[in-house]
Amino acid sequence: MIEWLRILIDDILRLSREKNKPVSIKEIVDETNVDREDVRDAINEMEKEGLAKYKEKVLLTDKGKERAALLFKRHETIEKFFGGKEAHKIAHSLEHFEDKDIEYMKEMVEGKKESLKNFKEGMEGIIAASTISNPKIISRLIGVGMAPASYFRVEQVRSDAIILRIHNRLVVIDASIADKIFAVGIK
Repeated sequence: MIEWLRILIDDILRLSREKNKPVSIKEIVDETNVDREDVRDAINEMEKEGLAKYKEKVLLTDKGKERAALLFKRHETIEKFFGGKEAHKIAHSLEHFEDKDIEYMKEMVEGKKESLKNFKEGMEGIIAASTISNPKIISRLIGVGMAPASYFRVEQVRSDAIILRIHNRLVVIDASIADKIFAVGIK
């Protein structure tokens, strides 16, 4: 199957699950920004695969509902991983990742993580999540390499800041910000 068609089918399944009701072609077009012909092609393919039936709206079969639930769970995992106001939009973009990548994110979200503030000098870890909602701070952190799944090493801990080595450069994080960033330690 063509990749764009698979992605559109996944989008239709997820949208149906999010709305928890049958969806119309118009709703799909509005949500996905693709033309009606492409949506019809995706619906036809969904019918061939036994995922849905179309009668004025896309009605998911049991098989379609099952797959939609899995896609929705992936979407939620990505939202939790990134957090913040833009998480839903980010999840729409990333929900088509490979299963192994989503599983890694899920482990990071559900695994034992702790505030960077609790990491000691010499400890290593991977950034897992944050409770920071200010988009300017989030952009700045990502700009210095502190995106989720980034590897780091604690070089120095001070009362007012923590100094990390990320991507072979030193990054100084204010203690109040470090308290809102969570990571998984690497043994």
